Amino acid sequence: MTDLPKAKLSSYIIKKGFKHTGKDFINDTSFNFYQFRKQREKGDTTVDSSLHFINEAQLKDANCIIYQTSEFTEFGDLVNQLKKKGFYTNQSADSLSTQPLIFQHNQYLVRTFFTLSDSTKLFNLRVSKNVFPNPKDVVYADDLLAFTSHESLVYYFGKNNVKSDVYFFSENEVNRCSVLFLNTSRQVVYIWKDDINKCGIDHLLFGGQQKLASLSTKDNFVAENNWLFKSGVHAGMSLYELIKLNDNDFKFYGANSANSGLILADNSGKLNFKKENIVLSCINCRDDKFSNMPVISASDALSEEKILFVLTISLTPETSTVP
Repeated sequence: MTDLPKAKLSSYIIKKGFKHTGKDFINDTSFNFYQFRKQREKGDTTVDSSLHFINEAQLKDANCIIYQTSEFTEFGDLVNQLKKKGFYTNQSADSLSTQPLIFQHNQYLVRTFFTLSDSTKLFNLRVSKNVFPNPKDVVYADDLLAFTSHESLVYYFGKNNVKSDVYFFSENEVNRCSVLFLNTSRQVVYIWKDDINKCGIDHLLFGGQQKLASLSTKDNFVAENNWLFKSGVHAGMSLYELIKLNDNDFKFYGANSANSGLILADNSGKLNFKKENIVLSCINCRDDKFSNMPVISASDALSEEKILFVLTISLTPETSTVP
């Protein structure tokens, strides 16, 4: 059903024995609701108290179908059919009746969850199909936000180009991540909101990332990064170029700060430092003046002939990407 055009979807659902029961808008998304109506043969007096619903919506980046049933046996059978078709989960499938699970395969993602309908427990399967851009349209770093799971990256870019890894934010904070084009000038690190199932983008990292477990023992890492943002920002650009692109001054944290080199998000220039979190590195900022200043003006750093450049860019989605 996620493959059908919207014009044909309603008639298909109705042919399967469902009746359209209403329409509503939820968070600016249009939903159509259907309920199964069993066709009774003459003389059939059996009572069928089971409930079956279909809710359909066409989201911006995915076609979405939710199937609901009050029969756990049917629910379990459907999940087993998914497994036979190649869907997998990184969670314990034994908790199917008690815990929401995520199953993935190629373009498709299925979430299980539970709801109530007049005190009757409903078992839900939410099926979404990612709609990917044409390869010729994946030009800018921003375009990579279209891929919201490890599975979708593998499906689109190929298994050899996507690696599972571990990212060390600190000694105590470690996340499983995915890396596209590892140790090349096109490397991108995906940090996931759900790092167990590796889906839902928290942020993407470009540039001088040296905190991957797979690169911790290697000295031949690639320092340059060729991804260009739609804003014009790219890793390796000079402080002067960044000020010119922003068309205004900005501030960044000093060397002894916990966020050393990070540009403050509060910016009145053209660039959005909330979406594009930029960390600067400096070649000649070892003097006490710059080390001890908590916050430094970019224009002051230039006037002092400090050589700074964009080390790392963290791209954060403007809206949630949990599929």
